[in-house]
Amino acid sequence: MNSFEQQDVIVIGGGPAGLSAAKAAASKGLSVLLLEKSLEIGYPVHTSGGSWTKELTELGIPNKYIHPIFHLDVLSDNAKFTIDYTKSEICIIDIRGVYQHLAEEASLAGGVILTNTIAREPIYENGKLCGVKAVRNGKLVEYKAKMLIDASGFSSAIVRKMGIEKKNVSYGNGAEYEIITNSWQQDKTAIMLGSTFSPVGYAWVFPYGENRVRVGIGVVAPKSMANPLELLENYMNTNHEITRQLKPYSILEVHLGAVPNSGYIEKSYADNLMIVGDAAGQVLGIAGEGIRLALDIGRMAGETAANAIKEQDTSERFLKQYETLWKKKYGLSINLNHAMNEIITNYSDAKWDKVISIMKDVDPDIILALMKGNFDMKLVSMILTRNPGLFAYNAIKMLRKTISGK
Repeated sequence: MNSFEQQDVIVIGGGPAGLSAAKAAASKGLSVLLLEKSLEIGYPVHTSGGSWTKELTELGIPNKYIHPIFHLDVLSDNAKFTIDYTKSEICIIDIRGVYQHLAEEASLAGGVILTNTIAREPIYENGKLCGVKAVRNGKLVEYKAKMLIDASGFSSAIVRKMGIEKKNVSYGNGAEYEIITNSWQQDKTAIMLGSTFSPVGYAWVFPYGENRVRVGIGVVAPKSMANPLELLENYMNTNHEITRQLKPYSILEVHLGAVPNSGYIEKSYADNLMIVGDAAGQVLGIAGEGIRLALDIGRMAGETAANAIKEQDTSERFLKQYETLWKKKYGLSINLNHAMNEIITNYSDAKWDKVISIMKDVDPDIILALMKGNFDMKLVSMILTRNPGLFAYNAIKMLRKTISGK
């Protein structure tokens, strides 16, 4: 047994999606219990923390957790371009700081967070989902609620046990060193493409202040089953121009993580259940970015939960509105990111050299939009007016048709 009576909402997972959902639901007066399997919020780190300054600021992340970037280097084996921004467009976040800030906000809104609590399987009454069995501090416990929000990340703790179909045919598998070095320019980041770094994927260098830098390698599996940690260690022992800029360094932490890379799941809701974040495949596949979406879509889930409880209707018929909301804002971009990612993962080293050589002459705003995964008519218009030679006419025509549906 446990000391918590039935809740309005149980949230599984203390990442940005779960914490955002918990805050939104608690802010509307719901009783909210969030279960996090780790011993502390924000650790271990499973993400590199690269994101976008303007968007995170609009989502309420304080500036003290946002490390601004003004210079971007993109490299392949035989090509390179650099973009210098007059204002911070790209940022690297203090992951632990952001997560614990979100946890504080959810708690102050009235939510209760329990760490070291591993959700094991759903509980049903009369065929309806009504709670979760968990292991807390090594003991079996049960928690009941009118609704569950599965924000448990790539592991999808409850979704898998409920037999809800997931399309994790492809996923990003990454390894990262957090290092101390005074040799790297702290307002510059680097993205490296090609087999020198990863057989299928990319490498990165993300500084986030006080001589701390995250350097990592991601691999798209199962297209390649190479061990990213081995790739990273081997790369750091080379005399490549990037590693020369990082040396000497000390390794403070090793981060490992996986991210879905197969698009979103077919259905992100069921009776008494919503699925959010990586568990729902709500990731922009080209950059493997999920934090920005998790914060926003988590809020949508929490607010939908509040409306459902208020209307005393937690059926899938009512909860469908949650999926309608997030798909309207992000569905097309997620799908196009997935489609384009399927193409670029087949690029050869020679192809990357060619692409990066072309990108030297591309408007920086277009590159920024491409990196963000903002594939909309605004991007098509920008390409046609600023860099009409960037893509062949038929490619632009196809992209326009996909976006507009005409």
